[in-house]
Order: sequence, then C-alpha cells, then structure tokens
Amino acid sequence: MEPKSTSPQNLTALEHAWNRYVQHDVIEIQRVRPEVANSWQRCRNYKVNPYGADEYAVNSLELRERLHQYHHLVKIARSAMENLYGFVRGSGFEIVLSDPHGYLLEVIGDREILAKARKVQLCPGGDWHESAKGTNAIGTAIMEKQPVQILAWEHFCRQNHFLTCSAAPIFDPEGEMVGVLNISGDFRYANAHTLGMVVAAVNAIEKQLCLHKVTSKLYVAYKYSQTLLESISDGIVSVDNSGFIAEMNSSGGKILGINHQAAKGKHINTVMQQPAPIMSLLATGEGYQDREVHLEKQGKKIFSTATMLRDDSGSTIGAVAVLRESREFQKSRRAQLSTLPPRYSFDDIIGDSVAIAEAREWAKLAAQSSSTILLIGESGTGKELFAQSIHNASPRSKGPFVAVNCASFPEALIESELFGYEEGAFTGAKKGGSPGKFESADSGTLFLDEIGDMPLNAQAKVLRVIQEKKVSRIGSHEERSVDIRIVASTHKNLKDEVSKGLFREDLYYRLNVLVIRLPALRDRIGDIPLLARHLADKIFEKNGRHKVCIGDDFIRKCCSHDWPGNVRELGNAIESATLRSGENGVLTAQHLLLDAPEYSHSATNSVEVIPLCELEKRAISAALSMYEGNILKAAANLGIGRNTLYRKIKEYGIEHVASPSVSP
Repeated sequence: MEPKSTSPQNLTALEHAWNRYVQHDVIEIQRVRPEVANSWQRCRNYKVNPYGADEYAVNSLELRERLHQYHHLVKIARSAMENLYGFVRGSGFEIVLSDPHGYLLEVIGDREILAKARKVQLCPGGDWHESAKGTNAIGTAIMEKQPVQILAWEHFCRQNHFLTCSAAPIFDPEGEMVGVLNISGDFRYANAHTLGMVVAAVNAIEKQLCLHKVTSKLYVAYKYSQTLLESISDGIVSVDNSGFIAEMNSSGGKILGINHQAAKGKHINTVMQQPAPIMSLLATGEGYQDREVHLEKQGKKIFSTATMLRDDSGSTIGAVAVLRESREFQKSRRAQLSTLPPRYSFDDIIGDSVAIAEAREWAKLAAQSSSTILLIGESGTGKELFAQSIHNASPRSKGPFVAVNCASFPEALIESELFGYEEGAFTGAKKGGSPGKFESADSGTLFLDEIGDMPLNAQAKVLRVIQEKKVSRIGSHEERSVDIRIVASTHKNLKDEVSKGLFREDLYYRLNVLVIRLPALRDRIGDIPLLARHLADKIFEKNGRHKVCIGDDFIRKCCSHDWPGNVRELGNAIESATLRSGENGVLTAQHLLLDAPEYSHSATNSVEVIPLCELEKRAISAALSMYEGNILKAAANLGIGRNTLYRKIKEYGIEHVASPSVSP
C-alpha cells in the first residue's frame, strides 16, 4: 500500500488533508488512502497528540530482555538488514527491525538519518506502536497485518512529517507475527520501489525462519534418537550394505573396546579384529538372535542379535546388531549404566556481563582440548553447570559424565568410591566387586567437585591415575586402562592449601593447566535482571503456572544485595518470593525478604530462631494461598499427602477456604 504520488502538488494536498483532520476531524477521502484514514481514526481513539507524540522508550534492562526474547529473529534478520542496507547506503535511509508490539530492536543506517531519527526515538528501545507514535509504517503494518508505506503528512504526528517509512510484517511458520522490517528516511528521497525491497527482504527472513524451524525439528529428532541410543544398556551397532559402521552407541564401544565415535566410518571387521557375524547377515539376508560371539582380543564372550534395515521400497540399506555382554560383565558395568546424562549446556549459563562472558568463552575453548580443567569459584557460582556444559560441548559428549563431590564422602570411603574394589577387599564388599568413578567415567568426563576437600592419601592415588591413565581397584593388582578427562572444582585457594600442607603440590600443578575463574554474583550485578527473569520463569514453569512479571522495585532490591550464596541463593530467594506472590504472577520488592535470617550473612550478634512448627505453618499457609485453597495442588507442592495436609491444617488452626473445584 503506497502513496499515490510524491509530487509537490500531492504533498501539499496531504498537508492540507492532515491539517483539516486534526483541526476539524474531517477526512478528505479523495486525498487520504483508506488505510491511512483508518489509522488516523485509531490514533484519535488512542488519544494520540498530533502535535507531540509520546517519546517513551524502554529502559536498557527491558530492551535487553526484549533482545533476549527475540534473539532468534534478530540473528536471522540481521543478514537481510545488512543486505538491504547495501542497496540504500549513502542515500539517507536506515533499516529498522521491531518486535510485534512496535518496540525497536535493531537499527542500521547512515549517520545523518540516525542522528535525526534518534530525536524522535526511531532507535533501539523506541515504541512505534500507533498508540505511542500515531500513524507510521511500523505501527500501521502491525495493525493492518500487511506491508504499508507512510509518506510525510500521512504520519499522524507532526514531528514525524519529515519521514518516509516503508514496512512489512514478519510472520513465523505458524502465521504469527513476530516482528516488522522497516526502511525510514527523509521524505524528499522517497522511492516507489522501497516497499518492494522491504517485502523481498521479509520474504527472505520468513524463509530463514521456516528453515530454522525445520532444522530445529531435525536436530530435536536427532537428539531424541541419540538419547534413546545412549539410554540403552546393550550395545547398538548399525552398518551399511558394505559393513562400514554408520552408528554406534557408547555401550557398543565399551563392549567392543573402542571409542564409539572413532568407530564410525570404519569396517566392522576392522573394529572387531575378526570376521563379524553381521557380515553373514548382509550376505544371506537372514537375521539371527542371541548368537554367541567370542571376542578374542578382549578375551570375553558376548551375544549378538541382528536384523536387516530396509528403505520404503524394501531395498536393503544395511543392518543393525544388538550386543549384550555375559552376565558377569554386565554386573561389572552396573554402576556405569546408572550414570545420568548431564543436562546443562553453555546456553544455560545466563548473563552477558564481561566477567561471565569471559568465563563462558574460555570454557568453550577449553572444552575442545583434552587437558585437565580447574574451575575456581565461590559456592553457588555454577561450577557443576560449567562442568556439564564443558562436557556436552567436548568431543566426549557422547560418553558418560560422572560427578563426585569430594567433600561428601568420609575419608574411609572415598577411595572405594573413586577407584572401586574387588570382591572380598574388605568387610561388606559386594559380591563381584564394584567399579569406581574413574572406571564409570571411561571415554567421558570425571568431575571432581570440591577437590580441595579430598584427603591427602586419596590425592596421591588420583595423581597417579591422571598421570598413567590406569586404575587399580582396592584389593586387586590388575591395572585397568581408563580414557577420561578430568574437570575439577574448588572454592578454596589451592596454592594456600599447598603451603599449609593440606594439598599436594604435584597434584596442584597437574590440575593447574586450564584454570577458569567463575565470578561471584556481586561482581556481575548487571546480570541479575536476566538471571531473575530466567529463574522465575523456570520456577513458575515447574509449578505449572504462567510466566511471572517482575517489577522494577524487585530488580532494584535484588541488585542492592551482595548475594553471599551467589546464583543459588538468588534462585532460592526468588522461589520463596514466588510462593509469597500467590497467583497474581507479579513479583514486587515486598515479596523478596532479603532481611530475613536465612538471607542475612552479616548479623552475628542477634539471630532469630524460628521454631520448626512455625516454619511448617507458614509453608502450609503460603501453599494454600498460592493454589487458592486447592488441597491436592497444595499437598503436591509441599510433598505430603492430602490427609496429612488436612490434619496439619486442623492442628495449626489454619483458616482454609476450600477450592470450589475440589471437594475434601
């Protein structure tokens, strides 16, 4: 939808029509296009001042949140914006991307127009919805849901009359508007082809959005299949028609004595170092079940079941085999198979402050190496989050991630946990023995959390395993080779611990290869708004509730606290605040009780001791309030049975109004 003409006569007529409407509320239909007339009428209803539009722009915190919310759109659109700017560079125009509500996210343009545009908030953070800026290409495209060009006096607000704007809405694959692309410049340089260029750029963006969705779906499907493969304790091996390995899970690699990633692309006979039974299946087309196979090199017996793989036309495309170890071998691996896969990645490390960004980027680089990593940071700074992220970004991501808290085991038990033991090694040892954490982490990552608290005698053995990559179980002289990557963490100054004789110097230097220091939350206060939003959304999602709205006063109070417990303390405080907020979904400063004893670390002379019964009473009252008296939901939230909750309500004399949808 373009203006009829940019001739002086038409511009003069437009100016006359605008003056007549704002002064007398009369629309000259022969001079004003229908979409512009409709917009002017909406502006009247919005009570927009034609002589001085709203100059509102979001603050930097809200802009950052919006950029985070629409980061996929910004990332995809940026290339199209730069290409579009290449056509208009030097002609006094700027390219603008807004969200579907009219808030500007990204602007690229000539210096001349950028300076003029900033005076009317045509810059990141500016609000260009019709209700704020009157008729304009961005706001009107949002309302009309189609491309539109607005010229000079067609803008409802006088301060924007110097502009010509061409905008088109951007829709995602589901047909939902996700943003608007716009070109703005001095109306004297208006061109009839500008809108067509914008539409072409939007088409390119929408195709990229579709491609991104398809790619995301394929990636999710791939991750599902990989997770399924890795959740199976039996070995899975698939080969093509010639016997070359297409896929193998980590269990298959362990059974065959090879890194499962390195096995891909190799011939199955080469990997097994003997003729593989699956080759006979490819030759005859006849599957088999529980065929006994002797692995001569490993000196063990396994059982194999195999079947053909065919495409939709019935043609053979390969075969898949399931490998099972004998019962004796299965027992020895039971501890490994119970290891849960790590769930965190670098995307879960929230924040864009310099301190956390440097730690994150350094960790990404370190993930690609095979060297030992030492994470140093206070309690609650996210050491395990970093450790899991490093593992998932490393070449070992398909292998196990095994975490050991060195401070959680008594000195007498830590060696058996780390190195395993043989049957009869000590009183109470399991029949058949048990593998240790080093064996369980073979081909993966071993995370030694709080290694500064490890006993000295265990430190010596850990050093030996790191150096020689071999481990001996307690009660055994047999050495087992292990291929592991060590990630260690501590909140202590290990150099000081060495000087005190509490930590081995040789182990310290063995660990002190790639050191990543995790910043305390008080050293990255600017990340608190993002973290608060992220943590609150996770908490509300966990409780099956809508996303929460966080007030500015809540954020200010968070930013004024020094958080000795770091991100963990922040998460606990927000979870407590959400409980107090009830069902309204709005967190304010009054919900954040940072002065309560559980959050105060500075008070040493006077500490209020709250009886357990009072804490229980408060928790029950808060849960009933949050779920509006719904007994089932409140009981589930508290982790107790419905009858127990009724008894506690009666015991503490808590006033309870039953939810109308749930009877006792």
